[in-house]
Amino acid sequence: MNVNPFSLDFIRVFTAAFCFASSAFAAEVEAEGKAAGDLPNAREEALTDALREAVRVGVGVDILSSTGVKDFNLEFDRVLTASFGYVKNYKVISSSMGKDGIYRLKVKADVGPGTPGANDSLALKQIVQLKQSPRIVLQIQESIDGIPEGKGYAAGWFEQAAQKMHFQLVDVGAVNEAEAKRASRDEILGNTQSANFRKAGVSQKADFVIQGKITGRYAGQEALFGSLPQHCFEMGAELRAIRPDSGEVVASVLVPASNKYNSELQTKEMAAREILFKVLDGKKGGKEAGGGALFTKIFARWLVELDCGSLKRVELTKIGSADFQKLQIGLKANDKVGAVWEREFDSRAASLIDVETRLTGADLRARVQTILGDAVELDRATENYLQFTAKTGGSAPAPTNTLAPEKSILQRLLGR
Repeated sequence: MNVNPFSLDFIRVFTAAFCFASSAFAAEVEAEGKAAGDLPNAREEALTDALREAVRVGVGVDILSSTGVKDFNLEFDRVLTASFGYVKNYKVISSSMGKDGIYRLKVKADVGPGTPGANDSLALKQIVQLKQSPRIVLQIQESIDGIPEGKGYAAGWFEQAAQKMHFQLVDVGAVNEAEAKRASRDEILGNTQSANFRKAGVSQKADFVIQGKITGRYAGQEALFGSLPQHCFEMGAELRAIRPDSGEVVASVLVPASNKYNSELQTKEMAAREILFKVLDGKKGGKEAGGGALFTKIFARWLVELDCGSLKRVELTKIGSADFQKLQIGLKANDKVGAVWEREFDSRAASLIDVETRLTGADLRARVQTILGDAVELDRATENYLQFTAKTGGSAPAPTNTLAPEKSILQRLLGR
């Protein structure tokens, strides 16, 4: 599928101030990246592979060697961010899933000598703005033996990090309390249906949920080389980000437990907080694992979604086989749809398809209704999950493409 390419114009904005290499030394190259199509991060890995190859051809630098990465599939995000030290801007020329099950992505990139700059928070902030400042809910479990419960050190770190990236943090407790008050008002006014809906809690409160399970143990004090005793801890973490509407795991990070963390701070509570922040920063030993790595993986996913589109699920209740197939054929014919996967068909219940597309949720919704016409009606919709109900006696007209021209990233940033 040929796509209307995006370029990383936003990288030009901050590379002028943060990159040391002059664009005058950049060379334009084309490169292709590949990844097994059944991998959960196939598109991210294909883009990373393409940029890595562009750097190798244009500059002669092996990103894998320079980053020390041995397992590309596990640490593609490190390779991706390292590539931005050399890639000044790029465009996705094409991306598609082959019949052989291999996802291929071609880029045209300007590459040249430089230093990695994509880890700078400005890059992430630009991506967050383009994703329209998504709402984030934190679900952090923290258990450190030897430290009283309820300290919330890890939650504090994530709140600070999310605010720096301009995420909208959502306090679920506060939202539920406000919804309960609205439900009471609806009941007083006699709007029972609205009150019941609010009480059921079915409305979507966030676009992403960041989950964390922090475990640790106080290992006592230890004096190193004649120094004052230091507090020692074993600490580990399991982190992931999911989309609540579809359950899709966007990113996950495992920080293996280690008993080599120590702190010179006076109390073990203060030491535990300092050590946990270091673990989540991912700075120990120069390793990338940590909360910062989770945000980098989210960044990698969003970057691919801006260039190649996102994965959206379409649910159709009681739809017939003919209309179900017609919908898939009609969607595949659209130049903004990269792939369509049939997940489940059930004529008496819910049928599911997943769509990789650069269409917005609203545009995809309009596209489905254009293809199926009176055969379906919209029941419920979020940006990544659309629910339709089949109607009896409806007819599906031939699909037409009436979408407005797509704007570039720079146009979207400037509001033009």
